[in-house]
Amino acid sequence: MVSLRKRRYLVIYPEYFDKLRSRGQGRRLPLNLADEKPTLKKLVKACEVLKYEFEIEPKKAYPGNWEMKQGRILIRIKKQKVRPKEEYLKEIAKILRKLVPKKKKGVKGTPKKSTEKTSSKGPHKPSSKATSKKTPKKVKK
Repeated sequence: MVSLRKRRYLVIYPEYFDKLRSRGQGRRLPLNLADEKPTLKKLVKACEVLKYEFEIEPKKAYPGNWEMKQGRILIRIKKQKVRPKEEYLKEIAKILRKLVPKKKKGVKGTPKKSTEKTSSKGPHKPSSKATSKKTPKKVKK
C-alpha cells in the first residue's frame, strides 16, 4: 500500500479548524482563523472556491476523535506547488470565514423599538415646571 504522502496528498480533517478544540485536541490554526462548527461540507466548498484538486472520504475519522467519523479531505499536491500544510490550512480557513454568514444586529421581522418612552400609565408627557409641584414627604421618626 502506497502512503498518501508519497502519492502527494494532504490530509485535512474538520477538527483542524474547530474553535472549540485546544491545540492539544487537534486544532491546527489560531483561534482568530478557526470556525465554531466546521463540517466536511464547508471544507468542500472552501476547496472548490480555491480550485484545489481533492477527494472526499466521508467515513474517515480523525485519530484523536476516532468515535466521531466526520470525514476528511485529501488535497492533491502538484510537484511545482509544494508548500507547508499550514499555508493550505490558513487559505482554507480564510475562505471558511467568508462562507459563514455573520449575524446581523437587526433581525428581519422583529419590531423596532419606538423612540417614545412608555410607562404603565401610557406615553410619557413632558411636564412643565409651572404646573408640577412637588409635595414634601413625611419622614417617620
